[in-house]
Amino acid sequence: MSRRVSPAELRRLYEQQRLVPAEIGERVGVSGRTVRAWLQRLGIPLRPQPERRRRHRPPTPAQLRRRYLADGWSIGQLADRYGVSTSTVRRWLQDAGIPRRPPGGRSQAPSREELWRLYHAEGLSTTQIGERYGVRQGTAHHWLRAAGVALRPQGRPTRADTGRPPRR
Repeated sequence: MSRRVSPAELRRLYEQQRLVPAEIGERVGVSGRTVRAWLQRLGIPLRPQPERRRRHRPPTPAQLRRRYLADGWSIGQLADRYGVSTSTVRRWLQDAGIPRRPPGGRSQAPSREELWRLYHAEGLSTTQIGERYGVRQGTAHHWLRAAGVALRPQGRPTRADTGRPPRR
């Protein structure tokens, strides 16, 4: 669930706690890119790229095999879990000799009616829909577009953000 974050709180998380934008985004329900935009708008200098840090150690080949093959985790879910890109996970799979599943094998899109209900009636964001179904935000966005569900203008608050129905 996303929430408003004050400039003082943003400054505290970034400068004092030394969290990276993606970590701040996870806490407040937005993307790291949005957090970087907020920081720039507030005139807070961004730290150099090398200062970014991994949130988790890479998995062992056995852990990777279990999560990917036995538990059915997607490459995106593995990337989120280990704080790396999907290309890094694909390289890990290749290095461990683990065959890749065909893309899209595990995520089944909900019905158009269910997507409309979640997005418009409940006011969930694409990030929140993705979290509910265990897929990435981009997959949820793709589902909405493919189902012909009208998208809200970017940056417009959702009902889940404001606690009240959006103005029409």
